Amino acid sequence: MHLAEQMTDFDNIDDCENELTDFSAETNATFWIEDSNGYIIYPNEASTETSTVSADQTVTFDEDASFIDMQPSGTTTTNFYPITLKNGTTYTLAVQTDLYVVQQATKVLLSILPYVILMVFLLALLCARLYTWYITRPIVQLSRISKQMAELNFSGQCNTSREDELGCLAQNLNSLSASLSTALNDLQTANRQLKTDIEKEQALEQQRVEFFSAASHELKTPLTILKGHLAGMLNGVSGYENHTEYMERSIAVVDRMKKLVKELLYVSKADGTQKCEYKTVDIAEVFRVQIATVTDLLEKKKQSLEANIPDRLYCEVEQVQMERAIQNILVNAIRYSPSGELIRISLSEIYGTIRGEIENTGVHVSDDAIPHLFEAFYRADASRNRNTGGTGLGLYIVRKIMEMHHAKYGISNTSNGVLFWFELPCKQPIDNFI
Repeated sequence: MHLAEQMTDFDNIDDCENELTDFSAETNATFWIEDSNGYIIYPNEASTETSTVSADQTVTFDEDASFIDMQPSGTTTTNFYPITLKNGTTYTLAVQTDLYVVQQATKVLLSILPYVILMVFLLALLCARLYTWYITRPIVQLSRISKQMAELNFSGQCNTSREDELGCLAQNLNSLSASLSTALNDLQTANRQLKTDIEKEQALEQQRVEFFSAASHELKTPLTILKGHLAGMLNGVSGYENHTEYMERSIAVVDRMKKLVKELLYVSKADGTQKCEYKTVDIAEVFRVQIATVTDLLEKKKQSLEANIPDRLYCEVEQVQMERAIQNILVNAIRYSPSGELIRISLSEIYGTIRGEIENTGVHVSDDAIPHLFEAFYRADASRNRNTGGTGLGLYIVRKIMEMHHAKYGISNTSNGVLFWFELPCKQPIDNFI
């Protein structure tokens, strides 16, 4: 069959030519189509003579052979693909590809392969390092935080931004750290409170020992005097013939002992848990009543009194206790001031606080003695002369009463004498609408 007839039997050959031409240009490959007898029907300019396909490959077309005899140069490859049309006609598509570029690329790749392997190895090391750092960094942090916790340092916090198992572990460690920190703080607070309570208890116990020791001494002295008087009179000791005189002296000693015992009983009640009835009273009236009770003592020592007390001034106190405290302060002020001196009393209310002051002139207290004036059985007079002092419990009772009312109080030297002061919150009675 001639080439023209074969081309007539190939349907739509023009469309195929265009597609094959485009594909050949894109892939740098050579195409031809032969029929079942081995005749080249595409391209049309092909002949049975030898034609050059490329610089490295020659293709010989033999019309007596049913295949193409190729002389491969080692740089090209040819593939054959059978084609069957709808009318049953069979053709073969031959595709010849130039391998020169591939070989050149292979040589280049082989030449840079060691460098590529080295770069891949270094990249792998870098990736392994980064991955190891990413994995071990939270573990190192967890280890550091746990070591701090072992040293009772709960200030560190783990990073909880991760959502994996390490993030869950970090959250649990943070919760544990917070719980342990709270428990440790509570324990330290309890220990400090316990230590404070123990120190207070020890101080109270020391005060009790000192109090009973001083009380024993105060009771022992009058008992010794009383025993001497009685023994002298009973044994007819020289100098004790006047029984009346020594009986009077003994009665005076018994009176002092009675007063001391009453003071001790009062102190024991003040230290106890007796119930106190607080109510709103006119503290100005309480002062006026207590001033009236010491008028005879003032006249006896020829002292004058200067009082600045308002008509009414109310506060909430235990009336009996407060009367006792004011009486003790007034008696102390009169007793320790020389004859002819002045006793000043003032009572005022400033910004809701009542301030009371009692000053006795003509005397001063050493700065070393002032902090001890409210201690039991303490006297600024080192000789402890009973003619100038009482039982030594007067100011101690004042201190107990002021502490009972949560009042501020104190003693200080002034230019003219010694000043006692106290402060209490003012409280108006409910039925006072003025």
